[in-house]
Amino acid sequence: MESSRKSIFLGHDKERKWISVISLVIGLVILVMKFYAYHITGSQSVFSDALESIVNIVAGIVTLIVIVIAAKPADEDHPYGHGKVESMAASFEGGAITLAGLLIILKACEAFYKDIEIKQLDIGLLIVVLTGAGNGIMGYIIRKRGIKLHSEALQSSGIHLMTDALTSIGVLVSLLLVKITGVMMIDPIIAIIFGFMLCLSGVKILVRSGNVLLDGHDRETLQLIADLFEKNYVPGVIDIHYTRVIRSGNFHHIDCHMVIPEFWSVSEAHVFSERYDANFVEKYPVDAELRIHLDPCRRVYCENCELKDCPIRERVFVKRIPLNNLEEVTSPTESR
Repeated sequence: MESSRKSIFLGHDKERKWISVISLVIGLVILVMKFYAYHITGSQSVFSDALESIVNIVAGIVTLIVIVIAAKPADEDHPYGHGKVESMAASFEGGAITLAGLLIILKACEAFYKDIEIKQLDIGLLIVVLTGAGNGIMGYIIRKRGIKLHSEALQSSGIHLMTDALTSIGVLVSLLLVKITGVMMIDPIIAIIFGFMLCLSGVKILVRSGNVLLDGHDRETLQLIADLFEKNYVPGVIDIHYTRVIRSGNFHHIDCHMVIPEFWSVSEAHVFSERYDANFVEKYPVDAELRIHLDPCRRVYCENCELKDCPIRERVFVKRIPLNNLEEVTSPTESR
Protein backbone atom coordinates (compact mmCIF):
# COMPACT_ATOMS: atom_id res chain seq x y z
CA MET A 1 0.00 0.00 0.00
CA GLU A 2 2.82 2.38 0.92
CA SER A 3 4.66 1.69 -2.36
CA SER A 4 1.52 2.36 -4.42
CA ARG A 5 0.99 5.63 -2.52
CA LYS A 6 4.58 6.70 -3.23
CA SER A 7 4.13 5.88 -6.92
CA ILE A 8 1.06 8.12 -7.01
CA PHE A 9 3.03 11.08 -5.64
CA LEU A 10 5.93 10.39 -8.00
CA GLY A 11 3.38 10.54 -10.80
CA HIS A 12 2.18 13.89 -9.46
CA ASP A 13 5.75 15.21 -9.49
CA LYS A 14 6.14 14.18 -13.15
CA GLU A 15 2.83 15.82 -14.03
CA ARG A 16 3.90 19.09 -12.37
CA LYS A 17 7.14 19.06 -14.39
CA TRP A 18 5.39 18.33 -17.70
CA ILE A 19 2.80 21.04 -17.10
CA SER A 20 5.61 23.52 -16.44
CA VAL A 21 7.49 22.52 -19.62
CA ILE A 22 4.39 22.73 -21.84
CA SER A 23 3.42 26.08 -20.28
CA LEU A 24 6.91 27.43 -20.96
CA VAL A 25 6.92 26.34 -24.62
CA ILE A 26 3.46 27.78 -25.31
CA GLY A 27 4.45 30.95 -23.45
CA LEU A 28 7.46 31.44 -25.74
CA VAL A 29 5.25 31.15 -28.83
CA ILE A 30 2.76 33.66 -27.40
CA LEU A 31 5.60 36.04 -26.47
CA VAL A 32 6.89 36.11 -30.07
CA MET A 33 3.37 36.68 -31.41
CA LYS A 34 2.72 39.59 -29.02
CA PHE A 35 5.98 41.39 -29.77
CA TYR A 36 5.31 40.97 -33.48
CA ALA A 37 1.90 42.56 -32.90
CA TYR A 38 3.56 45.46 -31.05
CA HIS A 39 6.14 45.83 -33.84
CA ILE A 40 3.52 46.22 -36.56
CA THR A 41 0.97 48.28 -34.58
CA GLY A 42 3.07 50.46 -32.27
CA SER A 43 0.26 50.16 -29.68
CA GLN A 44 1.12 50.86 -26.03
CA SER A 45 -1.59 48.49 -24.83
CA VAL A 46 -0.17 45.72 -27.02
CA PHE A 47 3.28 46.53 -25.61
CA SER A 48 1.89 46.16 -22.07
CA ASP A 49 0.48 42.76 -23.02
CA ALA A 50 3.84 41.71 -24.51
CA LEU A 51 5.77 42.92 -21.47
CA GLU A 52 3.61 40.75 -19.22
CA SER A 53 4.47 37.75 -21.39
CA ILE A 54 8.15 38.30 -20.61
CA VAL A 55 7.21 37.93 -16.95
CA ASN A 56 5.32 34.75 -17.89
CA ILE A 57 8.45 33.27 -19.44
CA VAL A 58 10.73 34.19 -16.54
CA ALA A 59 8.15 32.90 -14.06
CA GLY A 60 7.74 29.71 -16.13
CA ILE A 61 11.48 29.02 -15.98
CA VAL A 62 11.57 29.66 -12.24
CA THR A 63 8.50 27.46 -11.71
CA LEU A 64 10.09 24.57 -13.60
CA ILE A 65 13.28 24.85 -11.53
CA VAL A 66 11.49 25.01 -8.19
CA ILE A 67 9.18 22.10 -9.02
CA VAL A 68 12.26 19.95 -9.63
CA ILE A 69 13.71 21.12 -6.30
CA ALA A 70 10.39 20.69 -4.45
CA ALA A 71 10.18 17.07 -5.61
CA LYS A 72 13.32 16.17 -3.64
CA PRO A 73 12.55 14.03 -0.59
CA ALA A 74 13.13 15.16 2.98
CA ASP A 75 16.71 14.84 4.23
CA GLU A 76 18.70 15.53 7.37
CA ASP A 77 18.93 19.26 6.69
CA HIS A 78 15.33 19.58 5.43
CA PRO A 79 13.18 17.31 7.62
CA TYR A 80 9.94 18.72 6.15
CA GLY A 81 11.12 18.37 2.56
CA HIS A 82 11.82 21.10 -0.01
CA GLY A 83 8.25 22.10 -0.84
CA LYS A 84 8.50 25.62 0.63
CA VAL A 85 10.54 26.60 -2.39
CA GLU A 86 7.26 26.59 -4.38
CA SER A 87 5.93 29.39 -2.20
CA MET A 88 9.22 31.26 -2.65
CA ALA A 89 8.77 30.97 -6.42
CA ALA A 90 5.20 32.23 -6.13
CA SER A 91 6.49 35.24 -4.17
CA PHE A 92 9.03 35.91 -6.93
CA GLU A 93 6.29 35.70 -9.56
CA GLY A 94 4.06 38.05 -7.58
CA GLY A 95 6.89 40.57 -7.33
CA ALA A 96 7.67 40.25 -11.04
CA ILE A 97 4.01 40.82 -11.98
CA THR A 98 3.85 43.91 -9.76
CA LEU A 99 7.04 45.27 -11.36
CA ALA A 100 5.69 44.61 -14.85
CA GLY A 101 2.52 46.52 -13.96
CA LEU A 102 4.54 49.52 -12.80
CA LEU A 103 6.69 49.46 -15.98
CA ILE A 104 3.56 49.33 -18.14
CA ILE A 105 2.14 52.38 -16.35
CA LEU A 106 5.40 54.32 -16.78
CA LYS A 107 5.70 53.36 -20.47
CA ALA A 108 2.08 54.30 -21.16
CA CYS A 109 2.50 57.67 -19.44
CA GLU A 110 5.29 58.50 -21.92
CA ALA A 111 2.75 58.29 -24.73
CA PHE A 112 1.01 61.41 -23.45
CA TYR A 113 4.08 63.44 -24.40
CA LYS A 114 4.70 61.82 -27.79
CA ASP A 115 2.86 61.51 -31.07
CA ILE A 116 0.93 58.25 -31.18
CA GLU A 117 0.37 56.35 -34.40
CA ILE A 118 -1.22 52.89 -34.41
CA LYS A 119 -1.01 50.87 -37.63
CA GLN A 120 -2.25 47.56 -39.07
CA LEU A 121 -5.01 47.19 -36.51
CA ASP A 122 -6.65 44.22 -38.23
CA ILE A 123 -3.58 41.98 -37.88
CA GLY A 124 -2.96 43.29 -34.37
CA LEU A 125 -6.53 42.46 -33.34
CA LEU A 126 -6.24 38.91 -34.69
CA ILE A 127 -2.99 38.25 -32.80
CA VAL A 128 -4.40 39.67 -29.58
CA VAL A 129 -7.46 37.38 -29.82
CA LEU A 130 -5.34 34.28 -30.47
CA THR A 131 -2.80 34.96 -27.70
CA GLY A 132 -5.47 35.96 -25.20
CA ALA A 133 -7.46 32.79 -25.81
CA GLY A 134 -4.29 30.69 -25.55
CA ASN A 135 -3.33 32.24 -22.21
CA GLY A 136 -6.85 31.96 -20.83
CA ILE A 137 -7.24 28.27 -21.66
CA MET A 138 -3.74 27.40 -20.49
CA GLY A 139 -4.10 29.43 -17.28
CA TYR A 140 -7.41 27.77 -16.37
CA ILE A 141 -5.98 24.27 -16.91
CA ILE A 142 -2.78 25.00 -14.96
CA ARG A 143 -4.63 26.53 -12.01
CA LYS A 144 -7.05 23.59 -11.83
CA ARG A 145 -4.17 21.10 -11.87
CA GLY A 146 -2.28 23.22 -9.34
CA ILE A 147 -5.24 23.00 -6.95
CA LYS A 148 -5.55 19.26 -7.58
CA LEU A 149 -1.83 18.68 -7.01
CA HIS A 150 -1.57 21.20 -4.13
CA SER A 151 1.16 23.08 -6.03
CA GLU A 152 1.48 26.72 -4.97
CA ALA A 153 3.76 27.47 -7.93
CA LEU A 154 1.31 26.08 -10.51
CA GLN A 155 -1.65 27.85 -8.93
CA SER A 156 0.19 31.18 -9.05
CA SER A 157 1.20 30.59 -12.68
CA GLY A 158 -2.38 29.75 -13.60
CA ILE A 159 -3.74 32.90 -11.92
CA HIS A 160 -1.08 34.95 -13.70
CA LEU A 161 -1.95 33.52 -17.12
CA MET A 162 -5.67 34.12 -16.59
CA THR A 163 -4.87 37.70 -15.60
CA ASP A 164 -2.82 37.95 -18.80
CA ALA A 165 -5.89 36.78 -20.74
CA LEU A 166 -7.96 39.55 -19.12
CA THR A 167 -5.27 42.03 -20.12
CA SER A 168 -5.59 40.80 -23.71
CA ILE A 169 -9.33 41.44 -23.57
CA GLY A 170 -8.58 44.99 -22.46
CA VAL A 171 -6.09 45.40 -25.30
CA LEU A 172 -8.68 44.08 -27.74
CA VAL A 173 -11.24 46.63 -26.48
CA SER A 174 -8.60 49.36 -26.70
CA LEU A 175 -7.70 48.59 -30.31
CA LEU A 176 -11.35 48.31 -31.32
CA LEU A 177 -12.14 51.70 -29.77
CA VAL A 178 -9.15 53.27 -31.55
CA LYS A 179 -10.25 51.68 -34.83
CA ILE A 180 -13.85 52.91 -34.42
CA THR A 181 -13.21 56.40 -33.00
CA GLY A 182 -9.76 57.22 -34.35
CA VAL A 183 -8.84 58.62 -30.90
CA MET A 184 -5.27 57.43 -30.31
CA MET A 185 -5.11 58.50 -26.63
CA ILE A 186 -7.50 55.68 -25.72
CA ASP A 187 -4.62 53.24 -26.19
CA PRO A 188 -2.27 54.46 -23.41
CA ILE A 189 -5.22 55.06 -21.05
CA ILE A 190 -6.29 51.41 -21.38
CA ALA A 191 -2.66 50.35 -20.89
CA ILE A 192 -2.48 52.30 -17.60
CA ILE A 193 -5.70 50.73 -16.35
CA PHE A 194 -4.40 47.25 -17.00
CA GLY A 195 -1.05 48.15 -15.48
CA PHE A 196 -2.87 48.85 -12.23
CA MET A 197 -4.75 45.55 -12.59
CA LEU A 198 -1.45 43.72 -12.97
CA CYS A 199 -0.09 45.37 -9.83
CA LEU A 200 -3.18 44.27 -7.91
CA SER A 201 -2.82 40.69 -9.18
CA GLY A 202 0.86 40.62 -8.22
CA VAL A 203 0.15 41.88 -4.71
CA LYS A 204 -2.54 39.19 -4.22
CA ILE A 205 -0.06 36.47 -5.19
CA LEU A 206 2.53 37.96 -2.81
CA VAL A 207 0.04 37.91 0.06
CA ARG A 208 -1.04 34.33 -0.69
CA SER A 209 2.50 32.94 -0.98
CA GLY A 210 3.65 34.94 2.05
CA ASN A 211 0.87 33.36 4.11
CA VAL A 212 2.14 29.89 3.18
CA LEU A 213 5.76 30.80 3.98
CA LEU A 214 4.66 32.07 7.39
CA ASP A 215 2.55 28.92 7.98
CA GLY A 216 -0.60 31.01 8.23
CA HIS A 217 -3.97 29.34 8.69
CA ASP A 218 -5.53 28.17 5.45
CA ARG A 219 -9.22 27.54 6.13
CA GLU A 220 -9.68 25.39 3.04
CA THR A 221 -6.89 23.00 4.04
CA LEU A 222 -7.96 22.92 7.68
CA GLN A 223 -11.57 22.20 6.70
CA LEU A 224 -10.32 19.36 4.50
CA ILE A 225 -8.48 17.95 7.52
CA ALA A 226 -11.51 18.37 9.80
CA ASP A 227 -13.79 16.62 7.28
CA LEU A 228 -11.32 13.73 7.08
CA PHE A 229 -11.22 13.53 10.90
CA GLU A 230 -14.99 13.03 10.81
CA LYS A 231 -14.87 10.45 8.01
CA ASN A 232 -12.08 8.61 9.83
CA TYR A 233 -13.94 8.57 13.15
CA VAL A 234 -13.89 5.40 15.27
CA PRO A 235 -15.16 4.89 18.86
CA GLY A 236 -12.41 6.02 21.22
CA VAL A 237 -11.82 9.33 19.43
CA ILE A 238 -13.72 11.53 21.87
CA ASP A 239 -12.51 14.95 20.76
CA ILE A 240 -9.88 16.52 18.49
CA HIS A 241 -8.63 20.08 18.96
CA TYR A 242 -5.60 22.35 18.44
CA THR A 243 -5.13 21.19 14.85
CA ARG A 244 -2.35 22.92 12.92
CA VAL A 245 -0.74 22.29 9.54
CA ILE A 246 2.58 23.21 7.96
CA ARG A 247 2.28 23.23 4.16
CA SER A 248 5.53 22.50 2.36
CA GLY A 249 4.64 22.23 -1.31
CA ASN A 250 2.75 18.97 -1.76
CA PHE A 251 3.78 17.73 1.71
CA HIS A 252 1.71 18.62 4.77
CA HIS A 253 2.78 18.18 8.41
CA ILE A 254 -0.33 18.02 10.62
CA ASP A 255 -0.44 18.30 14.43
CA CYS A 256 -3.49 17.74 16.61
CA HIS A 257 -4.55 16.93 20.17
CA MET A 258 -6.86 13.93 20.56
CA VAL A 259 -8.91 13.10 23.67
CA ILE A 260 -9.11 9.34 24.30
CA PRO A 261 -10.39 7.15 27.20
CA GLU A 262 -8.20 7.69 30.25
CA PHE A 263 -8.29 4.04 31.34
CA TRP A 264 -6.39 2.84 28.26
CA SER A 265 -2.83 1.74 28.90
CA VAL A 266 0.09 3.47 27.19
CA SER A 267 0.41 0.49 24.86
CA GLU A 268 -3.28 0.51 23.93
CA ALA A 269 -3.26 4.27 23.33
CA HIS A 270 -0.13 3.99 21.20
CA VAL A 271 -1.52 1.24 18.99
CA PHE A 272 -4.82 3.09 18.62
CA SER A 273 -3.18 6.39 17.60
CA GLU A 274 -0.78 4.66 15.20
CA ARG A 275 -3.68 2.91 13.47
CA TYR A 276 -5.68 6.15 13.27
CA ASP A 277 -2.62 7.98 11.90
CA ALA A 278 -2.09 5.38 9.15
CA ASN A 279 -5.75 5.40 8.08
CA PHE A 280 -5.87 9.20 8.00
CA VAL A 281 -2.67 9.63 5.98
CA GLU A 282 -3.76 6.95 3.52
CA LYS A 283 -6.88 8.97 2.66
CA TYR A 284 -5.22 12.40 2.66
CA PRO A 285 -4.97 13.87 -0.87
CA VAL A 286 -1.24 14.74 -0.71
CA ASP A 287 1.79 13.27 1.00
CA ALA A 288 1.45 13.99 4.73
CA GLU A 289 2.29 13.02 8.28
CA LEU A 290 -0.04 13.26 11.28
CA ARG A 291 1.37 13.78 14.76
CA ILE A 292 -1.16 13.16 17.55
CA HIS A 293 -0.82 14.44 21.12
CA LEU A 294 -3.00 12.28 23.37
CA ASP A 295 -5.13 13.79 26.15
CA PRO A 296 -7.08 11.73 28.77
CA CYS A 297 -10.85 12.17 28.91
CA ARG A 298 -10.81 12.81 32.71
CA ARG A 299 -14.40 11.49 32.84
CA VAL A 300 -15.87 14.84 31.79
CA TYR A 301 -16.67 13.54 28.29
CA CYS A 302 -18.94 10.64 29.30
CA GLU A 303 -21.98 12.15 27.56
CA ASN A 304 -19.92 12.52 24.35
CA CYS A 305 -18.19 9.12 24.35
CA GLU A 306 -19.95 6.17 22.74
CA LEU A 307 -17.27 3.65 23.65
CA LYS A 308 -18.99 0.48 24.88
CA ASP A 309 -18.11 -1.36 28.10
CA CYS A 310 -16.34 1.65 29.63
CA PRO A 311 -15.41 0.68 33.23
CA ILE A 312 -15.23 4.28 34.51
CA ARG A 313 -18.33 5.77 32.86
CA GLU A 314 -20.22 8.18 35.16
CA ARG A 315 -22.97 9.36 32.78
CA VAL A 316 -24.78 7.76 29.85
CA PHE A 317 -23.79 8.60 26.30
CA VAL A 318 -25.94 11.37 24.75
CA LYS A 319 -24.21 12.77 21.67
CA ARG A 320 -20.68 12.71 20.36
CA ILE A 321 -18.75 15.86 19.40
CA PRO A 322 -18.59 16.26 15.58
CA LEU A 323 -15.01 16.36 14.33
CA ASN A 324 -15.68 18.53 11.25
CA ASN A 325 -16.44 21.75 13.14
CA LEU A 326 -13.50 23.93 12.11
CA GLU A 327 -13.64 26.28 15.10
CA GLU A 328 -13.59 23.41 17.61
CA VAL A 329 -11.02 21.33 15.74
CA THR A 330 -8.58 24.25 15.58
CA SER A 331 -9.27 25.59 19.09
CA PRO A 332 -6.18 25.40 21.33
CA THR A 333 -8.38 24.28 24.23
CA GLU A 334 -10.59 21.21 24.68
CA SER A 335 -14.34 21.34 24.20
CA ARG A 336 -14.71 20.72 27.94
